[in-house]
Amino acid sequence: MKNNKIMLVLCSVFAVLTVVFGVLAAVNFLKPDLKAEMESRAAEYAAPQVEKIDALADTLGNVLSKDMKEQPSYPQGMRKEFMQAYAVNNNLVGWLSIPGTEIDTALLQSNDNSKYLYKDFYERGTSNTTSTNYGNLYLDYRCITNDLSVNTVIHGHTTGKGDGIPKQAFRSLYDYRDMQTFIKNPIIKYSTLYEEYTFKICAVFLSSTQPKDDNGYFFNYIYPDMSQNNMVGFIEQVKQRMLYETGVSLEPTDKVITLSTCIYDYGKNVDTRLVVMGRLLHEGESEEIDASLVKDNPDYRRPQVWYNSRGKANPYKNAEKWQPSAN
Repeated sequence: MKNNKIMLVLCSVFAVLTVVFGVLAAVNFLKPDLKAEMESRAAEYAAPQVEKIDALADTLGNVLSKDMKEQPSYPQGMRKEFMQAYAVNNNLVGWLSIPGTEIDTALLQSNDNSKYLYKDFYERGTSNTTSTNYGNLYLDYRCITNDLSVNTVIHGHTTGKGDGIPKQAFRSLYDYRDMQTFIKNPIIKYSTLYEEYTFKICAVFLSSTQPKDDNGYFFNYIYPDMSQNNMVGFIEQVKQRMLYETGVSLEPTDKVITLSTCIYDYGKNVDTRLVVMGRLLHEGESEEIDASLVKDNPDYRRPQVWYNSRGKANPYKNAEKWQPSAN
C-alpha cells in the first residue's frame, strides 16, 4: 500500500515536469516568430505618428512666413516693443503717431521710394488684396534709420474720401489745412527702433512737383541732409508756402520731420503735395502752442499755373530758386 502511494506521487511529479518542459519548449520554438510579430506591430504603430508630425509641419509651413519660422536676427540695441513686428517684416524702421488723429502706424523703408506705395506691411500688393490697397507709410530711402536726418521725410498715400474706401494712414493730414486741427493736435511722435522723438508742427503747406507748373522750378523739400547754411533758403521756401502762421519757430540748427502726401487743391492736372512739417522739440520746451500766434496767410505762394488760371500776378515769379545742398 505504501509502495502504491509513492508510485502515485512520482507519477504526479513526472506529469508536472512533462508539462513544464513542454511549455518551455513551446516558448523557445515560438520565440523568433513572437519577436518578429512585435517588431512588425511596433513599425505599424510608429508609421502613423511620423505621418502626423510631417503633416503638422507642412500645415505650419503654409501659415508661417520664413522670418517667423526662423529665429530673426535683431539689430543691436533695438527696443523690445518692436521685436514682434520686426520678425514679420525686417524693413520695419520705426513708428509714427500724431496724438489726436488716426495716424498711429508702423514705418517701413526699402531701397527706393516706390516699393511701399502699393505694398502693405505684409508685402501684399494690390493683386494679393484689393484695388484699394495703397501701401504702407515709409521713410525716404535716403534717410538714416539709427538716428535723425536733418530732414526726416515720410511718404504715404491718401485715399478714403468716400465710396466705402477705407481711410489710409495719411488721410488725417488733410485736416491740417484747418488751423483748428493744428491748434488741437500740434505734436508728432516719431520712433526709430532705438529712440523716441517729439516734434512740434511748425508748417503746413502745398507744393507742386512738376517744374512746368511753376516757371520751371520745383521746391525739393524732401532732401534729407542739408547744411545749416543751406537750411536758410529752405526755411524761406517753407515760409512762403505756409497756409497759416503757426507761431512755432524754425531755425537753421533745427532738425525737421516732413510728412508728405498727394493732394489736388490746384486741380487734377497739377501734381501737388500736402506737407505737414514739424521741428524737433527744444530741450525744456513745452508741447503746448500759443494759439494767439496762429494766423491765416491768404497770400501764400502757389504754382504759376494757379495765378494764370485766375488772371493774377505772381508775386513770387522772380523769387530765388533755392536748391538743396549738403554744403
